[in-house]
Amino acid sequence: MKDKISKNIFISILVLIAIYIALSFYSNFDLVLSTLASFNWKFFPIILIIIYISFLLKFIKWQYYLNLSKVKIKLSDSFQIFMASLTMSVTPGKIGEVIKSYMIKELNGTSTSSTIPIIFAEKVTEIFALIFLVVVGLSILNIGVLIPIITLIVLSIFVFLVLNTKTSNWLLKKLSSIKILQKYIIPINISVQNSRLVLSPKPFALMFIMSLVIWLIECLGFYLFLIKYDINISITKSFFTYLFSIFIGSISFLPAGLGITDGSITLLLSNFNVNEEIAISTAFIIRIATLWFPLIVGGFSIFKINKILKK
Repeated sequence: MKDKISKNIFISILVLIAIYIALSFYSNFDLVLSTLASFNWKFFPIILIIIYISFLLKFIKWQYYLNLSKVKIKLSDSFQIFMASLTMSVTPGKIGEVIKSYMIKELNGTSTSSTIPIIFAEKVTEIFALIFLVVVGLSILNIGVLIPIITLIVLSIFVFLVLNTKTSNWLLKKLSSIKILQKYIIPINISVQNSRLVLSPKPFALMFIMSLVIWLIECLGFYLFLIKYDINISITKSFFTYLFSIFIGSISFLPAGLGITDGSITLLLSNFNVNEEIAISTAFIIRIATLWFPLIVGGFSIFKINKILKK
């Protein structure tokens, strides 16, 4: 497991550096370097604290779902498992976060079919909240909302198929007729049942609101960062730049939206009349806070959880 994490961190660093250099070719490389040097790095820890607060709120979501699903685990162990999963942010669609289910199984024997729906619910509420905020931003700025609306419709149909009893039972019946899948039917059925629990109206509404708060906190960190760079941009355009770039990176299904998210931040800031060198530097530094920082924090938790699992 540790080898996989180290590989993810190493690849992410190489790719991000390559992206930064590639973007710099579109501008004056020396000016980009001088812009980075001129940033008030004393302020950077405050941005990291804001990002860490978002981690803690995401952990509260995770723990809420665990309690709802009656998964018994020590709070300290749950915290380390959640933080360790941050290292999987570089996997496509963050699908690597299912590592949480396998860690819990190793720790106390809880079946993955009981906990994978929790990760599914985390992602669903997170994406719904992101799309909602993106659509609001697009509406305020009078820009077309077609892409996020289509994404929302596709996601809603998928969630409906999972939660609708008739549809899921029909699908399970069809799958059970396939010999090679028969041994997986019971775990799949358990996962479907648990998905209905964690995505029922009340939990969905609560965690949707929580997800909105988390996104807005991250947006605040981005806006404060821009202010410290003396960038004259409205809070609406700042929030939209961050959210839309994350959204585009997410639907690209590239690991952590590498290249897509960074390029979108640069492009949008440039379109909002931000100096190109500052736009590139902003994309680079904010990705340190939102991608490299989670990898480092999660890396420490990986070592801690490995010690726990060896006991």
